[in-house]
Amino acid sequence: MRGDDAALAANWRTVLAVDLAMALAVSAGGLVLLLTGSSWGWALLAVGFVYSFFAVGRLVKWRRLRRQAGL
Repeated sequence: MRGDDAALAANWRTVLAVDLAMALAVSAGGLVLLLTGSSWGWALLAVGFVYSFFAVGRLVKWRRLRRQAGL
C-alpha cells in the first residue's frame, strides 16, 4: 500500500482528523510543559507545529488526488 492510498478510502476525513488531533495534542503538551517551566516545552511545541504543517499539506494533497480521481 502506497502512502497516498488512504486518500481514496471512504474514511479519508477520519484519517486526517486523527492526524490533526495528534498534532494538536503534541502542541498542547508542549504548551503545558512551557507553562510549568520546563525547557522541553519549546521543542515539543515546535514539533507539534511542524506536524500540523505537514498534516494540513496532506489534507490539501489528498483533496487534489480525490478531485483528480473524480471522487
